[in-house]
Amino acid sequence: MSKNYKIIVPKAGADDESGTSIRLYALDEIVVADEEWKQELMSVFVANNWAIETKMDAPEETGEPVRARNDDGSFKADDPDTPENEAWEGGETPKPKTRRKRQPKKKPTE
Repeated sequence: MSKNYKIIVPKAGADDESGTSIRLYALDEIVVADEEWKQELMSVFVANNWAIETKMDAPEETGEPVRARNDDGSFKADDPDTPENEAWEGGETPKPKTRRKRQPKKKPTE
């Protein structure tokens, strides 16, 4: 299993297994240590406080409703004769988003 590291101090390091080419590991770069040489390099970076190990979790589902679609890809319409809403997957209509009203521009006073 590969580990992920975040570079917190830009430093040069090996770019391949043999170490013959080097590159700059940039600030805030995420390095996936999926090979043994990368794991060894990142352990040196961590020991010198140049990088930290990060935990990358899968993004959570937002639970926002999604419009239902027909087989041809067009949106489904809601049938008002049924209690559920067929136009949205899960049968619930999302709450409308509120917008802030813009303040009118003030006229310069002379």
